[in-house]
Amino acid sequence: MTVSSALVVGASGFVGSHIARELIGAGCTVTGFGPPMSVDLVGDLAGRLHAVHGSAENPAEIDAAFATAKPEVVVWAAGHNANAAGLMATGEAEAARALTINAVGLFNVLDAARRHGVKRAIVTGSLVSFGPSSFYPEPYVDESAVTRPTTGYGLSKAMGEQVARYFRDRFGMDVTTFRLAVVFGPGRWYGGVVATLNRLLEQAKPGVTAECEVPGDIFDLVHVRDVALAVRLAAESTTPLRSVYHVNSFATSYPELIRAIETQVPGFRVLCRTVAAPVTYPLMTFEQVRRDLGFRPQFDVQSAIADCLAARP
Repeated sequence: MTVSSALVVGASGFVGSHIARELIGAGCTVTGFGPPMSVDLVGDLAGRLHAVHGSAENPAEIDAAFATAKPEVVVWAAGHNANAAGLMATGEAEAARALTINAVGLFNVLDAARRHGVKRAIVTGSLVSFGPSSFYPEPYVDESAVTRPTTGYGLSKAMGEQVARYFRDRFGMDVTTFRLAVVFGPGRWYGGVVATLNRLLEQAKPGVTAECEVPGDIFDLVHVRDVALAVRLAAESTTPLRSVYHVNSFATSYPELIRAIETQVPGFRVLCRTVAAPVTYPLMTFEQVRRDLGFRPQFDVQSAIADCLAARP
């Protein structure tokens, strides 16, 4: 099914810009909603992405965006990221603000969608809705696992999931949450879990030796273009969506990522020391999104690193 129009909340952000690009490439008319950004990630979409500036905390501005877009589908890709430290760090430093955006702001958008007759909504969530891996007896969890967040950001994303379920259960809206693994790829301008990876990608040149301390644990990583693909498949699905889907590209480790960079940039060397991660999360199975939506990741470790290297200025 081709989607003719979509409203992407957070379309000028890292994840949202890739979602907007994917939908536009599929022939969809996309309206982006959100505040102006200091980092331009959508310059290549000039003339194709319709922008409406506003805040998810302002119902009147949201209504205006829906009136302009007249969307078939709404996508939530917004978040509170006050600085380059990343969503997790911002969520810890400003937990109340993260809750306001990720729960109250999402409520405002989904309520506007309901009033404007939009039945389908796709919400970008996060694996940090789960607690530390020590909370779970098995190394892998599926969509039925209980969320037990222990961070401000994780709490805000878990509450966002509850908001999405509320609109499913009370109003019968086809709302799904994508629990995303750690998202990386071209355009990720802020730090967080992949800050060291971003730095190594910038430094990777023949004859250069870099040094770093990294966790040695295996973790889930999803390329941002795989996220965009999954969102498009959900938007186009002709069957109802499940309440939650896990979306991932692959499980990897920093040592494996470093080896991939060294392989693709001969003469670049990384002196790496592994340390204990401050927190580890359970690995996610993602069979449901494969079965229901036909999602197949476009990237493995080598192709993902190649894509990031090619995107460097």
